Formats: sequence, structure tokens, C-alpha cells
Amino acid sequence: MKITITAKKMEVPPLAEKMLRTKADKLERFGHKITSVHAIFGREKYLFTAELTLATKGASLVSRAKHKSDLLTCIEEAVEKLETQLKRKEDKEVELLRRRTPHRPA
Repeated sequence: MKITITAKKMEVPPLAEKMLRTKADKLERFGHKITSVHAIFGREKYLFTAELTLATKGASLVSRAKHKSDLLTCIEEAVEKLETQLKRKEDKEVELLRRRTPHRPA
């Protein structure tokens, strides 16, 4: 998995970069083939923003989060949003497979 980090008007702390890498590795547990993660971090006056774009086989998922005090909390919120999107995508795929299989009476 390729992880790209872009910063706008700020320096990305090494702790934030390490946290993003560990959380992105944990996203692979959903069974999707994740090809790349692009993170855009920004700061405007007092507001931190994080935008994560996750490229999987067949889809591209985007999550955005804003937080006043901390970049790390902003990253956590964005990753949580990606987790819910991946869960929803996985549920849709499972439901599609269930509909395709014929029902056999016992």
C-alpha cells in the first residue's frame, strides 16, 4: 500500500505520520485490496483539517475531518469515517452475494 502525505501551511509531525501509517494498515482487515492512501493535512488559523482519500479495487473513498485543537484527533476522526464507509461497502458486497446464490429448501 502506498501512502502519500501532503501538508498545506504546516509541518506534519512524525507522530502524526506514524499514527496514519498504523491506522491505514489496520484498515486492510476489512478484506478490501487497498492500493493507496492520500492524506492532505492543513491548518488555517486555529483549525486543523485532514482529508483522506483511500483507493481500493473498484472504488475510491474520501473522508474529511476538522478539529480545533489537535491534528491527531482530526486524523482519528477521518479514519473512523473511512472505517464506516468500508464496513458499508463490505455489507453491500455480502448482500449482493447472498442475493445471487439460489435458496435451497431443507
